[in-house]
Amino acid sequence: MNFTRTIRAFAPLGILAAAIGVSSGQTAEQTVNVRMISTTTAEERVANEVKEKELRKAAEDKKAAEDAARIAATSPRARLSQARIIYITSSTDYFETVQLQNALLKRSEIDTWQMAIVDDYNKSSAADIEVNIDRPLFTFTFTYKLTDRKTGMLLATGKVNAWDGNAAAPMLAERIVDEIRKARGETKKK
Repeated sequence: MNFTRTIRAFAPLGILAAAIGVSSGQTAEQTVNVRMISTTTAEERVANEVKEKELRKAAEDKKAAEDAARIAATSPRARLSQARIIYITSSTDYFETVQLQNALLKRSEIDTWQMAIVDDYNKSSAADIEVNIDRPLFTFTFTYKLTDRKTGMLLATGKVNAWDGNAAAPMLAERIVDEIRKARGETKKK
């Protein structure tokens, strides 16, 4: 029994001694000396810096050109000039969409530009541009608004004065064709 008591009394002292020995082994400092030797000469470093500046400038110029091209492609004029499919809506009871559809189909420019008109609302998502016709109440003014279907960007607006939808349709068709012609950079035939 004395032997067991002795072991119990000295066991914590043994653990404490082991802990002190381990902690003292971890605190030793180590000195590391590093010497860096440059492998490039001063002329090579200057040449590398000049080359780096030239590459940065070329990358900046390329990015600026890409940004300019992206902006030009998303301009209303460019979007209108690229339009191929038209969808027509009317926000007034005084004008039927079929009136403008017929007036546009009579225009030779629509055939020349190989444009098509979508009549079905379910197929309207295929259209490039939407033409919305409206007539404010108590006026004889018919307004039109050309909108890019994909982006919602307003491409062109205008108005004509007419007694009714039958008289307004050919005038609206002429104005819309003129807007597209201007966007395409073409001149009006005399």
